[in-house]
Amino acid sequence: MTRPTRPVRNSDSATRAQTRSLAAHRRALVAQMREEIGVPAIAAGRAALVMLMGLPGVGKSYCGRLLAADLGAAHVATDHLRSRLFIAPTYTTEENAAVFGIAEALVDELLADEHIVVLDATHLIARYRAPSEGVARARGAPIHHVLVTADEAAVRARLEARTHDRAADDHSDADVRIYERMRSREFEPPTDGYLEIRNGPTVADEVARVAAVVRGA
Repeated sequence: MTRPTRPVRNSDSATRAQTRSLAAHRRALVAQMREEIGVPAIAAGRAALVMLMGLPGVGKSYCGRLLAADLGAAHVATDHLRSRLFIAPTYTTEENAAVFGIAEALVDELLADEHIVVLDATHLIARYRAPSEGVARARGAPIHHVLVTADEAAVRARLEARTHDRAADDHSDADVRIYERMRSREFEPPTDGYLEIRNGPTVADEVARVAAVVRGA
């Protein structure tokens, strides 16, 4: 099943007003998004944050879903949240603040309920990881950083295909241009190290290996 790509439109007064409204109603939206993402009925019993990192097109959301299923975790993807909150995303600073603010509040609530949370966003720069890391530390939850990588040819093919059609569960607007721009920036690895999932033929084994580390911790 596929769906057409979504155009990215310039911000206007209506979008800014919507963004302000979302920020003002964060608590209600967190409850709504909790239902939307399908939180496991039974919590893992010990909170943990699994923070995915990686360039657009490497398959972070696919790996995130596999990892969440293996761990019985909640999968919080910022692209998914954005697609539900904004009909025509603009990726403005104000909009980003609203999306990530809701994601952080959702993560905080899920950790408080002793869920393992797989947080799915690019997260390649340290300052972008810091707010959610702070939420986890405040809850006393361990943090596991996981870098998702893939063969470059496969990434480019996936991003090119996205310009024509996309899978129903693909909520990202990133294309080859965005991939190139982000690829040119230096990755700032977490100071305490990270695990890696290589998205490819052995991805199931890769996910199982990382899940075992998270469970063992």
